[in-house]
Parts: sequence; structure tokens; C-alpha cells
Amino acid sequence: MKKILASFVLLFSMSAFAELPGIIALVNDQPITKYDFTARKKMAIALNNIDNSDPNTDRQLNSDILRILVDEELLAQHAEKVGGTISKEAITDAIRSIEQRNKMPNGGMKSHLVAKGVDFSVFKKQIRGELIKNQIITSLSNSVSISPSEVDVAVIHSADKDFNVEAWVFTSKANDDKTLKQMQTLKSRFTSCDKVEEKLYNAFADGEKFDRKLKQMPSATRSIVLDTKVGSSSSIYKENNKFKMVFVCKKESTVSSNDLGRLKEFLSNKKMSKKAAKFFKDMKSKAYIKVMIPGYKG
Repeated sequence: MKKILASFVLLFSMSAFAELPGIIALVNDQPITKYDFTARKKMAIALNNIDNSDPNTDRQLNSDILRILVDEELLAQHAEKVGGTISKEAITDAIRSIEQRNKMPNGGMKSHLVAKGVDFSVFKKQIRGELIKNQIITSLSNSVSISPSEVDVAVIHSADKDFNVEAWVFTSKANDDKTLKQMQTLKSRFTSCDKVEEKLYNAFADGEKFDRKLKQMPSATRSIVLDTKVGSSSSIYKENNKFKMVFVCKKESTVSSNDLGRLKEFLSNKKMSKKAAKFFKDMKSKAYIKVMIPGYKG
């Protein structure tokens, strides 16, 4: 019977593993073999100089290797489904890039692994999985955008950053229903800071223009300005038992263009990471995964 597994932790020793059948797991009916596992584990030990003589270390390594193999199989199936093929040239280029970063000659990685008794095709399979994952992330990133308001929030919450702000703040003279309706009418009529006519509001409200740094404004007004887009009115809110409304004319960050660029990149990467994590989690949760390990309680 197939079972959907969101996650799993393997608690088996190598002596138990030796008794396993040729196929140790199914991922949407595609097998992960005992050879897949032992070859990948051997490569992980060789590349990372892992000492797995401790039983706890070995159990954790076994768990990690099977999780990686399941994830790779899911990635391969997704790539096949959407036509996201990875060419031999792309794999070769990726390996060459790794060699260059590690100051190896052309073909040095293969020689290094073969000398340690590692099947080089296992390494290429790992590289293929990573390229598929990067391909998915690149595709997802096309739908990620950072709005001006998100940048504003990030700037405000960064240490010493601030805004130069120009805004009109209207405060009602009374707090009855009639005044509230008048404030709502003002909100619909006030569309620009270019021409502010006192007759629009003086019968029921006081108007004050702020032209200063955001941190110099009262805390309540500061919060409203932060949440209101330039060229628009805030919602009508109540403060000190009076109705208030803010129209933001200008909101300019004092952050340098270079810092602003780095901030946008940080926000984009953060949003992308969350989106990618959800994508891979959903992909795994929708898969049928069966692990065939004696005594395993999934």
C-alpha cells in the first residue's frame, strides 16, 4: 500500500542495511536501489571526509543519503514532466566550474573520485539534480517582485535609515457620524498635493502639512505614513477621539542607491527562498513514497 510521507528519519545500522533487498524505496513507483544508496554514501564520505565509525553518525548519514536520493528522484521526475532537460554539456560545464574553484586541472574531479573508488557517474547524477533544482528556482524567480512598500518597510526596520516625507494630515473637529462622512468625502476628493484648497476641509477639520523626516513625526502618524502609498490617502482612523486621515505626497528614502539595490536583492532572495521551499515541500507532499526497510515505522 502506498503511503504519503512528508518526512522521514531512518534509524537503521549498516548491519541491518546489509539485509535489505535490491530496491530500498519507491518514489512514484520509480525505484531507489541498494546500489544507489551505497554508491552515494561512499561518495559523500569521500568528498566530505566523514568518519562514520560512530553508530549515531552513521545512522544520521544513512538518513541524509536516502532523503537526498528521494529528493533527486522527485526533481528528475519533475524535469521530465515539464521538459526541463539537462544537457551533457551543462553537466560538464558545471563540473569544470567546480574544478576551477578548487584549482583542479580539467578532469581532476573524475581522477580524484576514481582514486577513492567512487563511481563518477554518481557524481554526475548529483550535479544533474542540482542543475534541475537551479532551473526550477530560476523559473520561480521570474514571478518574484518587490513592491515599493516592501522596500519602505525594510528601510524603516533597518538601523539608522529614514525617509524624507511630505504629507498632509487632516484632523476632524468633532467625532460624530456626520463628521466621519465628511472625512470620507474629503478622502475621495483629495487626490493631489499640488493644489490644496482650505475650503475642502476647514468646515469640519484642521489640515497640517508635514515636510520633515519620518522619525520626527508622531508615532501614530509615522506608522500610517509607512503603510500608505505615495499619492494616496490613508484609511480614516481615530486618535485622541478625533478622526484623522493622512495624504502622502512624497516619501523618499535617505538610503544610498547602492544600499537600496542591495536591500532589494536581499528581499528578493528572501522571498525567493520561501517560494522555493514551499514548491519543494508541496512537490514532496504530493508524491507517493514507500521506504522498504524492515521495522521502519513511517
